[in-house]
Amino acid sequence: MRAWKLLICLAVPLLAGCLFTRKVVTLPASNALVRDQLVIHSDFRLPRHHRLVDELVARRNDVVERLRLPVSDEPIHVYLFDTPERFQAFVAQHHPDFPDRRAFFLESDTRLDVYAYWGDRVAEDLRHEVTHGYLHTMVPHLPLWLDEGLAEYFEVPRSEGGLNAPHRTMLVQAVHERNWQPDLPRLERLTAPFEMTQQDYAESWAWVHLLLDSTPQRRELLQNHLARIRMTGTALPLSQVLLAAEPQAAQHLIAHLQAL
Repeated sequence: MRAWKLLICLAVPLLAGCLFTRKVVTLPASNALVRDQLVIHSDFRLPRHHRLVDELVARRNDVVERLRLPVSDEPIHVYLFDTPERFQAFVAQHHPDFPDRRAFFLESDTRLDVYAYWGDRVAEDLRHEVTHGYLHTMVPHLPLWLDEGLAEYFEVPRSEGGLNAPHRTMLVQAVHERNWQPDLPRLERLTAPFEMTQQDYAESWAWVHLLLDSTPQRRELLQNHLARIRMTGTALPLSQVLLAAEPQAAQHLIAHLQAL
């Protein structure tokens, strides 16, 4: 349902005027489903054991095991709109500064919310945004590039093992055309999502994939980095630790992508 304006003309003695009123678009509330941390509010009935819901619940264990993080029980509220029009109307009305996207993750001091609509790519969208939710319950204050890189890693179906094929294709082609080289310190300087290009998302995923799926030593390096952030709220930039151990890490990343 699109947000709309209704022109109401009022006639009273000695005065006639027109007022604009706007119908308020509300969050989905017709149906609610609770599965572990997820509280799913939807405009339509969603079976308790819908295969996408089961996958989202299982994704928490994937995140915990791969990153060696403790399980959290903090609720993550997921709001599923039945149409893109109603979703877009809600966003335009309540979050007009948001960019044009199919789904969002929002964090406040007291809540973790995901907004999305039921469309052809809802599985990918929910895997990505719910991963943000899981991460933020376990590791507050994640650097932007790492937050997005992990979400891009876990947004693919579980059977893909973290391989985001479109990202891999983009980066390998960019290397072939000699218009991209990995630069983790540059990624670490990005602080707002609007600063990130699609290639930045792809590179963030690539660094995460290298760290998690190449050697046990690199995986442990990432796990220890996340543990430090979780325990102290801060840590040295990961690039400093990685490049100290592997000065040729950028070249190793290219080789890793080409070998996939």
